[in-house]
Amino acid sequence: LPQIAGVPSHRYPPRVDIGGFQSMGNATGFNADDITTRPTYNFNDMMTWVKGHHTIKFGGEYRAIEGNAHNAQNESGTFYFDPSQTGLPTETGSGSGAASFLLGAVNSSSINLISVRGRYVRQKAYILHVGDTWKATSKLSVNYGVRWDNFTPSEEKYNNMSFFDFGANPGAGGLPGRLAFAGSKFGAASSGLNYPEKNWHKGFGPRLGIAYGVDDKTVIRTGYGIFYTQAYYPGWGGGVDQTGFNSTASVGTIGLGGLDPAFYWQDGFPTNKVKVPPFIDATFKNGQGAPTYRPTDGNRLSYAQQWNFTVERQLPMNSMLSVAYVANKGTRLPSQISPMNVLDPSLIGTYGSALTDQFAAGTTTLDGVSQPYAGWAQQLLTYGNCQPTVAQALVRFPQYCGGITGLNENLGSSTYHSFQVKLEKRYQSGLYMLFAYTRSKLITSAAGGPQSAMSTWNGGTGAVISPYQWERNKALAADDVPNSATLAFVYELPVGHGKKFLSSTGPFDRLFTGWQLTSTMKYSSGTPFWFRASNCGIPGQFQAACIPAIQNGQDPFLTSLNDFDPGKLKPLFNANAFQPASSFTGVSNFGAGPRISSVRGFPYKNVDLGFGKKTQLTEHVTFLLRAEAFNALNMHNFTCASGGNGCQAFNTTLGDSNFGMWSGSVSGPRNVQLVGRLEF
Repeated sequence: LPQIAGVPSHRYPPRVDIGGFQSMGNATGFNADDITTRPTYNFNDMMTWVKGHHTIKFGGEYRAIEGNAHNAQNESGTFYFDPSQTGLPTETGSGSGAASFLLGAVNSSSINLISVRGRYVRQKAYILHVGDTWKATSKLSVNYGVRWDNFTPSEEKYNNMSFFDFGANPGAGGLPGRLAFAGSKFGAASSGLNYPEKNWHKGFGPRLGIAYGVDDKTVIRTGYGIFYTQAYYPGWGGGVDQTGFNSTASVGTIGLGGLDPAFYWQDGFPTNKVKVPPFIDATFKNGQGAPTYRPTDGNRLSYAQQWNFTVERQLPMNSMLSVAYVANKGTRLPSQISPMNVLDPSLIGTYGSALTDQFAAGTTTLDGVSQPYAGWAQQLLTYGNCQPTVAQALVRFPQYCGGITGLNENLGSSTYHSFQVKLEKRYQSGLYMLFAYTRSKLITSAAGGPQSAMSTWNGGTGAVISPYQWERNKALAADDVPNSATLAFVYELPVGHGKKFLSSTGPFDRLFTGWQLTSTMKYSSGTPFWFRASNCGIPGQFQAACIPAIQNGQDPFLTSLNDFDPGKLKPLFNANAFQPASSFTGVSNFGAGPRISSVRGFPYKNVDLGFGKKTQLTEHVTFLLRAEAFNALNMHNFTCASGGNGCQAFNTTLGDSNFGMWSGSVSGPRNVQLVGRLEF
């Protein structure tokens, strides 16, 4: 292939995509240029000292955590050839991608511009712990101790890293908030710090456990502990962003309604579209999305307080009963609930619909609000990431679009309480049985639910709940299951050698002996739905979705769960039971609904069955023949079609024409398989 002018490298062929044909080339380049390793060097040691009734253990651990990524992708460029460049304007599908390719008429193209090929993430952990198991009496055992966890914030080995800091931005009239570069080698754009967080050294986690044997059949256990996690950075970069060091450039066709080529291959990638990095400039992100924000308190580790109280009792007929209370409180959990570039909801009453009015490039004041600094409106219009509205002019950092949520924000919390019962019958007369039941409640502001600042579950408006309405964030977890029950058994049929029936040592022994019936039955409550309004008129600068509340005394279901039939194409929900969709038109209100509602979906039910035979062929060889039926009763559970975060099996967007309609899939049907296995 010819060398394409204007691309950074010709070391490998470009990627060529031709409409209607197989692609050529590979934008990732050479394998040697695209290697990632994540070694962790670990040293730990522990000593045990037994003295009298005490067993004391103490030790420590050191971890050197690394992430080494090399990137030379798409330096030869990616080029797409579409049929439209050789088609007739009046006849859809008349062109040919191959013809466009032969002419060199590029529809769209992109290149990567890389000045720093490597990202070398470094982090360290220091851990110390000491604990004692004290056999106080023949009936009482006590475990107690403490553990200390310390993780350093992640940094880049050579300080090739950038992040948001609160210093003055010379390209934004001196307002706070700029792109800063790690260390001190980047002149005025340097932050002077290897990372923005403050080190935190208070990760002390005490532990206490007590076991008391009331008698030879009854044991009481209880315990409490604090458990810390490591410093957490979501995504693949380990918290290291290299904005300013590397960039991309792309072009697409815009002329003649998309029929004109973006450029011709023989003319090369348009050089006027290329700005070659590095851009070591504190103002580089002005008018765009903010630099990666790592809060100064982000190194305070997430932790859980866990406690339990359990009574275990040996019962007649070789059975055991366990009754327990188990709880967990999570603090400083990873979250995205407190963006800082946010407007106070009270401004809706002050400005109303004027919040969406837009400044022209030369307008200095609009609706009583001044441009934040000279050239601000033109700056935003140049990049087009967001519009120069009154709302944008009022945010804390008007030079940046978006809410600016901390990458490693950890302000979430959770509370879990549960009552757990387990009844176990050990093998007797060929029967083993286990029954387990849990009654629980999980509420959270962070985990496993629609709280992500950029999540599509939120109606595209940023965070779900305004940080000015913090108390509304705590809600049921999206995966809260208040009731869960499981019954499992294994039954060896009383036939064959040593059994009640057909006991024999003759030639038919192997035919009758070893038959077994098994089953697992599960039931759990449905998980809760969450609802949003489709026509939410609240500007994104408030970082809040419109959440309709269910009106008092109204049944949110148009059809009961027991009677719902997806084949009838009728909605599950009653739109009239919610705040009217029309109430969210324009810049009005956020709605009064909870982040996660208490309206639950269909329960989960499943029965698996197995029937088989185990035959001892020789002393060391066994043959197992087994028939298994998964979902044996062919029960269907409504599931999400994509299975991703925020996915629900029903449309829960009020105001959408398909509100309440089933939009997912169902669990798999009955699946029967025959298994033969030779064990030796």
